[in-house]
Amino acid sequence: MPTTRTRPSSRPRKPQQKTFHELGEELTAKANSLSFQSGPFVMPMLSIAVGFGLSALAGQLIALACWAGLVLLSQIGWAIKKSRIKRSPTIDWDSAASYEQDLLSVVPDVADAVAQSRTAARHRGYDLHVYPTRCCCGHPEDECTCVMRWSAGTLPLAGTRHVILLVGDQLMHPANLESLRFVLAHERAHLRCTHMAAHWIRMTILADVAMLTGIFSPGLTVLAGLAGVLLLHVAVSWALELACDTAAAAIHGNGASGYWALTRPVRRRRAAALRWWQRPLLLTLLLMHPPKAIRLRVCAYVHQLAPTLTDSNRA
Repeated sequence: MPTTRTRPSSRPRKPQQKTFHELGEELTAKANSLSFQSGPFVMPMLSIAVGFGLSALAGQLIALACWAGLVLLSQIGWAIKKSRIKRSPTIDWDSAASYEQDLLSVVPDVADAVAQSRTAARHRGYDLHVYPTRCCCGHPEDECTCVMRWSAGTLPLAGTRHVILLVGDQLMHPANLESLRFVLAHERAHLRCTHMAAHWIRMTILADVAMLTGIFSPGLTVLAGLAGVLLLHVAVSWALELACDTAAAAIHGNGASGYWALTRPVRRRRAAALRWWQRPLLLTLLLMHPPKAIRLRVCAYVHQLAPTLTDSNRA
């Protein structure tokens, strides 16, 4: 693996700006954080608890007023953050070019996949940047618990039109080319289907619905409301992931089984290293994605069916 190099940008960056390397390291740490990954599942639970507590303590009218105030404050805060980012960009994007070249120098055969991902991002109004993720836990290779080193992920930056494609250094190994192609196709499907924008909208609506459910659910009926909200969240998450798996399997389905076999050891190491109070977070993360057995069956079926569909389209 070549070492990460930071090329000088065409213009000096402002003192308050981060380099792309600093941003990449920050996003890598977040992507490997279990609390960050399980946040979308935990947030509706907290929202429904807050709504139920406010309703029980202060009554439904005051609880509704608090909910409306939170919605208004969040919108004002979001607008202020976007305006500040537009006036003074916080990232030196000129320092981003070399990292994609790092990826292509190791695995040149995925240049077309990266180009397709960038095109898909541009069609949705985003600029895509590649960053290779490396170990951030400090453990030896055979004890590393950084799952993102064997995977990839697409992270949009809030308030901007930039998207970071994190690609693990172990996934970039030439022996894992088919798995890498499958994962990049999966992430590209997220870009094409606007799942990133839909994610923020879905989470906002889900949090509002959860809080309103807590406000208007008397007594133990709040448990039924909580179950309904979480089931809805799980169903939508599974549907989106399976849709992206299907799109990726139609092109590179032969890399699906190799990818999940590649990530199995590190996921087991991470689970074994968790403390007792972290295990519920792992459960919420598992619930947000379909079981591997289902995903493998879907990918295998679509991969077998893909030549038939191609022939019928040509006919």
